[in-house]
Amino acid sequence: MELFNRLCTLVSSSDEVSGQVLMTGKTGATLSKEIVEAWGSLPSDVRAALVSSELSSGRSGITTQDTSVSSLTSSNNSDASGEKESASDELTEECADTGTTMILKPLERAPENVFEFTKTTSRENVKVEKTPSALVTTKRTVVTSTKGWRNVFTLPISYDVNVVPHGTLFDSTNPQLLEATGVHPEGYNRRFAVIDASVEEIYGDMIRSYFAEHNIDLHTCILNGGEADKRPEAVDKLLDTMCVYKLRRREPFLAIGGGVLLDIAGMAASLYRRGVPFVRVPTTLLSIVDASVGVKNGVDYCCAVMDETYKNRIGSFYAPSSCLLDNSFIATQDARNVSNGFGEILKLALVRSPDLFELLEAHGSALVDSRFAATASVPSGVSDRIIELSIQIMLEELGPNLWEKTLERCVDYGHTFSKLLEMVPGADIMHGEAVNVDGFFCCVLSFLRGYITMDTVQRVFNCMQSLSLPTHSPDFSSKLAWQSCKDAIEHRHGEMRVPLITEIGESICVNDITPEELDRALELMKDFPHKM
Repeated sequence: MELFNRLCTLVSSSDEVSGQVLMTGKTGATLSKEIVEAWGSLPSDVRAALVSSELSSGRSGITTQDTSVSSLTSSNNSDASGEKESASDELTEECADTGTTMILKPLERAPENVFEFTKTTSRENVKVEKTPSALVTTKRTVVTSTKGWRNVFTLPISYDVNVVPHGTLFDSTNPQLLEATGVHPEGYNRRFAVIDASVEEIYGDMIRSYFAEHNIDLHTCILNGGEADKRPEAVDKLLDTMCVYKLRRREPFLAIGGGVLLDIAGMAASLYRRGVPFVRVPTTLLSIVDASVGVKNGVDYCCAVMDETYKNRIGSFYAPSSCLLDNSFIATQDARNVSNGFGEILKLALVRSPDLFELLEAHGSALVDSRFAATASVPSGVSDRIIELSIQIMLEELGPNLWEKTLERCVDYGHTFSKLLEMVPGADIMHGEAVNVDGFFCCVLSFLRGYITMDTVQRVFNCMQSLSLPTHSPDFSSKLAWQSCKDAIEHRHGEMRVPLITEIGESICVNDITPEELDRALELMKDFPHKM
């Protein structure tokens, strides 16, 4: 140990010992040949043990710091006790940026998940002092060492989005709804469902009759599904009803309704007993192509301190156990709600699919009028193809990025300015409509940047008009536009990441939109013959 102490007091000298760098001290000192040879003659595991012992004692001014690591390699170094580990059992992570080396050893009872680690970081401090005669530069290498454990677990996310034969979901001969509620012990003849109030009016008796024919008692919670009802209070009401029902830990419950209802249900499912399964049954065009297929859930939140309400500010990433899609629900919607759903479909066409866009151009207007029912003017299979393409595109974009580790997302098109548009007090605008206004504004931004031609802008505008979607809003002001960009920077972690199309079916994300650019786009928007 005396030898090690002498090494630690010397300046401008370092020695690599099992990937660690010794701290050096006073200036002007050097290592004698005798010391270097003596140190080099020690076995590597002994040198590592000496360094580890000295570091853990807290001597020589050594401090502790936690840093991130990046590269991962296998190692067969020995630990301080001299116990050997095979190359396959011990892992080494190194990060050149931080100078950190981490040795991880799996624990015997959980070798795939839990690792014991030692973390060593080498950091060089440089101090420059001015003396009467010269500038004196002192370099000091500080080695920090810590230990701990790492727990690794990958969530096994898997859920089916099932297409139900048209109009058969509540037919007692179709077992899909019953099977979705899970397998239960014999004699357990009850189920739980949260249902949108509008759906309850139309389908309530059919839903109860379906379960009654299977000798099952259905317990329900009825919630309003309007945008104004997307609040924490709705989640609380659902949780209260679950408590009264005494929902079991592995018992899937049904969520039957539009996007708002599905968001509320998903959030409650993630909270109740720290997570219970739930089945999504979307009943609107918008929820069929959007809310039903991802894993995001959330409600709007009113901050008492700021006295402001924030769109989807609280929520969770929580997957359903399954999803059941029956397009026959669309027939019960009015024209405005069908157009509202087209707002999300058109978004997907603009950023991902020229084919989908062409289908909307050719048949969108007729499908709004027919509520997606087959007509003489719409070829057979077109409505199903539009929905299938939309869902497939959404899943392709969301699937590899469920937790949004990557924040440059083309599916965020139409979701930069629309959030604040929807939150304007008294504004009469639905979600898909706001997305469309945002989407057309972004088309104008793309034109001003030279990404697309005016012919493309006009083509998009004509398609939006044919779908009876609004292309402007009296609430879309310069102030709202710039505030939306600032909110995007906050939500998307320091960058705007605003998706803009470069042609129909292709997009990029930009970070450098200026207030002046927004004003030019708003001014150009006035030249279009908006209908709404």
